[in-house]
Amino acid sequence: MNLETSRKILKIFGIIGIVLAVLSFIVSILSMVGGGVAAVQPEVTENEELAVGAAALMLAGVFGIISAIINLIEGIVSVKASKDNKFGTAAFVFAILGLIGSCVNGITSISNGGLDGASIVGVLVGIALSVLILLSANRVRVAYKNGEE
Repeated sequence: MNLETSRKILKIFGIIGIVLAVLSFIVSILSMVGGGVAAVQPEVTENEELAVGAAALMLAGVFGIISAIINLIEGIVSVKASKDNKFGTAAFVFAILGLIGSCVNGITSISNGGLDGASIVGVLVGIALSVLILLSANRVRVAYKNGEE
């Protein structure tokens, strides 16, 4: 892939990543708050299985927030790397972290038993987005090291 194509991919998918990270952040906060609200309900405090489910929902929200923050930074740095090669290494590092976060998000979804069609698509889109940014950022990073413009 040439340098100009890598820059376009970084810009387009960086913007998409920012939008998806904001949406993921909102959903994760709702998950965490929902688990917290459920945990204090009398029916839940009396039933151990429901209490564990509420705690798992809150934990999934926490992981989702961390993943969303990493993906947001990944998107911002990717957009910067599309304009300036010196951000290629940072975009590469955050793409790796974003890929790890997307995989953890998928594992969390599977462990909570909530992996349906929409969840599978969400996890796969997150992974594909991080892989494309990773490959493009690597190209920009190499271009910077080689002095290409």
